[in-house]
Parts: sequence; structure tokens; C-alpha cells
Amino acid sequence: HNVPGSPGAAPQFPLCAMQLQSHMHAAASTVTCMRRSSLQSAFSINPEIVCDPLLDFNVWSSLQPINASGRLQPEQQVVLAATRVDSHSFFWNVAPGAEAAVGSFVALLAAAQALHAAPGAQSLPRNVLFVFFQGETFDYIGSSRLVFDMEQEKFPVRLENIGAFLELGQVSLRNNSMLWMHTDPVSRRNESVESQVSLECRERSPSSSGSGVSLEEPGVSQPLPPSSFQRFLRSRSIPGVVLSDHRAEFHNRYFQSIYDTAENIRMRYPEGMSPEEQLDFVTDTAKVATLLARALFSLAGGESGAENVRAEEKTVTRLLYGFLLNSNNSWFQSLIKPDQKGILGPFPQHYVAVSSPTNTTQLLQAVLGNLTGSSANLSREQCQNPGKTPGTLPELYEYWWVQGPLDGNSTSRVPACVRSGVRLSPALSPAFELRRWDSREFSTWTESRWKDIRARIFLVASRELEV
Repeated sequence: HNVPGSPGAAPQFPLCAMQLQSHMHAAASTVTCMRRSSLQSAFSINPEIVCDPLLDFNVWSSLQPINASGRLQPEQQVVLAATRVDSHSFFWNVAPGAEAAVGSFVALLAAAQALHAAPGAQSLPRNVLFVFFQGETFDYIGSSRLVFDMEQEKFPVRLENIGAFLELGQVSLRNNSMLWMHTDPVSRRNESVESQVSLECRERSPSSSGSGVSLEEPGVSQPLPPSSFQRFLRSRSIPGVVLSDHRAEFHNRYFQSIYDTAENIRMRYPEGMSPEEQLDFVTDTAKVATLLARALFSLAGGESGAENVRAEEKTVTRLLYGFLLNSNNSWFQSLIKPDQKGILGPFPQHYVAVSSPTNTTQLLQAVLGNLTGSSANLSREQCQNPGKTPGTLPELYEYWWVQGPLDGNSTSRVPACVRSGVRLSPALSPAFELRRWDSREFSTWTESRWKDIRARIFLVASRELEV
């Protein structure tokens, strides 16, 4: 480079030549980067991985215990209640997802708690399977993997065990407290599916009475909105409904945006409140959870008593605060294991990423386990090694030694053992299991490897000094 100046004069300041090394290994496509990584892994002692597939875990549990290593019999029917967990935006790892994901999975968490507490729920004719899908934003990673595992009999529930499907889409921006019941017009051409879906829609309307939310059908034949249910319909015709706050187009102006924050779903607190006061400040958000719990109770065969099922408003409010504003709160602190303190922090993000399980997955597992589980009278050693204690049934339950709440005004805690049926299942696209990186059937999203940025700067002398 040359800096202009008077003839024969030295530059007014020395020049710098800078060599910048890229901080990311990019590739033209997933096929290219995965092939490069695979070749290096095969022939190099110190392989340099170029990219990683997006992956995490789905979180699931059931109303009645399911043997995680067994298989349900064909006659055993379940109602699958599902929603997505993740979100994204234009910027890496900035994914608040308030309306896109959080409002929905919070409602399902509260509905699971309400259903477990309902009288007679454990003796319902049908079981209820709660599934929280990860990676759905990137071409349905979690749901496509679960369908694949069900078909390969790598999951205790098979596709033929699913008697009904109820999915919660975007539900936080309701107009006039109304939700829309979307169904699949293609599968409804089958007479048996049509009759079950029609019955399901008719039964949902009574369950909405008293919950503060009304249910309506679009009234016209239109495709399903983007939903995990579509992945199941590609493999099998299943009667199901997708609940959403829109009839034909999204109300959410900030879908998959950095602006899809708590303010977008009208979460507001009076001025001057402390974080602990905000955590317990009840807002009008429990209506959908109550509706969902009652609908699941009826779908599972509950003939009476659905009107008594009600979600706790305080639970919904706490969940929204924790997953949208600050997960490092006193309630979440009491639900996690002592070695999980690092997953808590302000401004939670819900990007699926490549390192798993993400903070959201771990928190979701802890919260669901606490809301639907029970206290176990076990010591820390017994809780962490339940297989060595008679009567713990580790094939049916997971055991967590949690920090517990603070002991009065002191800084010490009262730890406890929690027993629950919450499990994790892989949320990695089958395309990478099958090494079909160019698959048109499954998601093939990858993320390039990021490295530390490095630079070298060289001082360039003036031309006069060089001569």
C-alpha cells in the first residue's frame, strides 16, 4: 500500500500489513464438509473435523410408567401430546423464541403437571405420552428421528400404538381467546381416520368450556400448518389435531427473529418489582394449559371429571419467567442437580446447537421431572445408584438428586431425591445415522467448526527507509 504525500517525504505514519486467519471452517454444503471430515477421520491420526451435525435430545415422559427398554403391545394405545422446544434467528445462538416455542412447551409442561394430579388419571384406558421435540426449526430433526426410531423399534412406543395425536403450535398470541384446530385433509380421506378426527374435534369443544379459551375449526379444507405431526403422517395415517392461534397465517410478526421475546407475548410486570417478585407474579397465561390438560384427559378415555382438571397459574408464570427472562432464579436452582449450576443464567436462548444436551434440554428435563415426579425417600448414594436399591424399578423411573430449596433464611439447601419417568431420546437426523448426507427425506443441517480468531501484524517501513 502507498500513502500519498509530498514528493520525497516519508509517510506520515507507518503502514501495517495484516494477515487474518479465518475463525470458521466453512464448506459449500453438508455433503462436502461431512465427506472431508469422514476422510480425515479415516486416514489421519489427528483428524480435523470441518463441521458437525445439529443434534440434541428429545425429552419425553408418560402419564403411566413405560418400560424404557421394553416395547408396548399392539393393543396398548397412547395419546401423543407434542410440541417443539427450539428456535433460531438470523444471528447465531440468539433464539429467544417466546411465541415460536416457549409459550407452547410451557403450556404442555403445565398440562402434564395438571394431568398427573388429576383424580383417576393413572387408571385411564389410554396412556398419554408427552414429547418435547428438539431441532424442529431445522427441518424437523427431533420428530423425524423419533418416527425413525419407532419404525426401527428403537423406542418403546411404535407408530401403531399412537391412537391420537395432539400438537401444540404457536398459541401465545390468541385473538379473542380463540384457538384453531387444524387437521390433515389428506389423511381424513380415510373413513376411519375421518370419523376419529371428527369425534376428536367435537369432543374438544366441550373441554374448552370453563377454561377461558374457545376452539374452532378453520371451516375450509387447507393443509396443516408447519408442524411435527406432518412427519408422523408421512409414515402412517394417524388421527390428530394441531392447535394454533391462527386460522390461515401466522400472527407472530417476529417468527424466528431476535425480537420474539417476552414482550412479544405481552409479558409485563409492574415497575419496581424484584426478580423474586416477578417470578411469582401471576399473569393470565394458564388458560391454554388447562384446555390442553382437559383435552388429553378426554382423549385418554376419561368419561367424566375433565372439568376438574386445571393447570396452576403460578406454575405457568414461573415457567415463562424462567425460560424467557432469567433461568437463574430460586425455583430453577432448587430443581437441578448440584453439578448443573452452569446451565442457569439470564436471557435464556433456545438454539439447538451441536453440543448436547443444551441448557434448554437439561432444564426442561429437570422441570418436567419435578412437575410430574414424586419425592423418593432415598439417600444421595441410593438416589444416584438406584439399581443397587431393591424396589426402585430403574427400568420405569429415573432418579435425580436435586439441590432443593433454601433452608429458611440461610444459604444452605435441603437436597432431595426425585423419582420421575422423564427420559431423553436422540434428536439427531437419521441422515447422519445412515450416512446419507445428501438425503432429500431427512434433515441434513450442519454447523461449521468455529476456531479462535488469530491475526499477525507486520510493521511496514517507509519507502525512504527501505531504499
